[in-house]
Amino acid sequence: MTKKIFIGVAWPYVNGDLHVGHLAGYFIHCDVIARWHRLKGAQVLMVSGTDCHGTPITVEADKRDISPQDLIKEYTPRIHELIKTYEISYDLFTSTTTTNHYRVTQQFFLNLLKNGYIIKKTSKQYYSLGDKRFLPDRYVEGECPYCHAKDQRADQCEVCGRVLDFGELIKPKSKLTGRPVTLKPTEHYYLDLAKLAPLIQAYVNKKSKSWRSWVKKETVGWLKEGIKPRPITRDLDWGVPLPVKDIAKDMLVKDAESKRFYVWFDAVIGYVSAAIEWASRQKDSRSWRRFWFDENVYHYYFMGQDNLAFHTLFWPGQLIGQDQGYHLPDQPVVNKYLNLEGKKFSKSRQVIIDSLQVANEYGADVVRFYLLSILPEHKQANWQWRQFEDLVNADLVDSLGNFVQRSVVFYNRNLSAKIDGANRIIDDKVESQTRFAFEKVDKLLAKVELGRSFEAVFDYARFGNKYLNQTEPWLSLKTNPAKSQQAIFNSLYIVRNLAVLLSLFLPDTSRLLLAIFDKPELKPTVGVDKYQPVKLDLKLGRRLNDSHLPLFKKIKL
Repeated sequence: MTKKIFIGVAWPYVNGDLHVGHLAGYFIHCDVIARWHRLKGAQVLMVSGTDCHGTPITVEADKRDISPQDLIKEYTPRIHELIKTYEISYDLFTSTTTTNHYRVTQQFFLNLLKNGYIIKKTSKQYYSLGDKRFLPDRYVEGECPYCHAKDQRADQCEVCGRVLDFGELIKPKSKLTGRPVTLKPTEHYYLDLAKLAPLIQAYVNKKSKSWRSWVKKETVGWLKEGIKPRPITRDLDWGVPLPVKDIAKDMLVKDAESKRFYVWFDAVIGYVSAAIEWASRQKDSRSWRRFWFDENVYHYYFMGQDNLAFHTLFWPGQLIGQDQGYHLPDQPVVNKYLNLEGKKFSKSRQVIIDSLQVANEYGADVVRFYLLSILPEHKQANWQWRQFEDLVNADLVDSLGNFVQRSVVFYNRNLSAKIDGANRIIDDKVESQTRFAFEKVDKLLAKVELGRSFEAVFDYARFGNKYLNQTEPWLSLKTNPAKSQQAIFNSLYIVRNLAVLLSLFLPDTSRLLLAIFDKPELKPTVGVDKYQPVKLDLKLGRRLNDSHLPLFKKIKL
């Protein structure tokens, strides 16, 4: 039976242009894993979309004195352009503003309510006396009560990572006006995570053996500390409305019509609503269920570290609370932060690298290459311009590009009509190294070790360079033509197989390598495993396509 792979990717806020930290945090990771599984013949569904309901949207819109809808219209096309530029292979990239998403979110809530996992609770919320309205947490900043970092959001400290409850922030003030805010009682719905805790604990015990050690440690720490009921609604006029007509009167909160679902609650439900939308576009409205209720399915989730608890605890709790047999997350792939020269990315402080701009300047695959070389999988990483220059020039230009060019150009100049059958034999060492490269990349990707798997591909390219240097076909061209022919045939065999391996990581580079041999882009087929070494087919008298060589040019900053 063909394995089914579901990949849920963090939903980016549509409040500005996305920087390279977003690429390193989840965009590139998910794409590599999706391409790998597809090439192995799995049926993959990778979904995400724009998160349009969070207060980052309304805060930015208020700052610019425009509506949230206008802000979304401005930035959504840019996010779609980024996805196209970096070739992130989504099966569906949608939005939290669809009617379908509203309906699915409301049904999730009603199921939780029916099953006894929703409670009403009156609590104090930040209130602006001047504006005469409640302020969402993103409108309020102050001092973290745990690490005492200044200028932190009211819902989460970005320094120590702690999720904060209303009222915990020290010296809270309005982010828009700078004026102090007060606390005022308001009634809201809460997800009873305390009641769900034993079920979530059982889930973590079962699934976390394959998680990254630091992800498991933080998740277990949350559970040991005790997870409490968490508000899922807020006093706001922008977001998914409550299904007021479907809620029993005795369970209605006060002013329910003016409340909206909290973004943390509705965004993750997008993984299900997106699957349903995808199925409807396939003209098979029930096909989404194969990815959510089939035993032969595996679920990945990709996100940055600030989303850890929402995917390892809260989202499993929301799924468990449906009591419908939803498949629970298997592998939450959480990444640490990427910084810029040691500083946290900040649009306001101009600590930023625009993803589209840097791709236009250097090429999307060059950016993908560098980020894959420094991924923050287990610790924070730094974009460093000098390192960017050095790695691109040493590995991308010299190890890969130079090896490809020398092999192809030498063949075209000297051997395009001369390699006979006796010299089309792959050396045992070359064949062994090729198999080893495929096996190593496969094993590392199975552990979601993308950085190490990418390094294994370049180890293979370095081996090719070393092989070419040691065999010296240019010296034996006249004295021992057979030796020269076999050396180049083997070198081109390595180039051909690099095209397969790089299709997972650097899709455009893979296409260029395939074009050398007049081969089309590698297209996956469900049920057919194409992730394996391929033979080299060279036709006598036919030159290789070297029109796009060199592949890369050296960078000089």
